[in-house]
Amino acid sequence: MDGSYIYFVIAWSDGSKGRYIGSLGTDGRLSGVTSDLAHPSSQATWYTTWTF
Repeated sequence: MDGSYIYFVIAWSDGSKGRYIGSLGTDGRLSGVTSDLAHPSSQATWYTTWTF
C-alpha cells in the first residue's frame, strides 16, 4: 500500500498467480484491475463491496 494505491499478488486455486492493482476511491471502496501473471493480456476489473 502506498498512499491510496494498493498492489498485491494472490495464488489462485489452479496454481497460477494474479496481480491486483487498485486504489481507494472517494467512496471508501477499493477498485482496480487484475491480470494473470502468466498471461498479462488476460485482465479483469475488481472492486470491494465494503468500505474502508
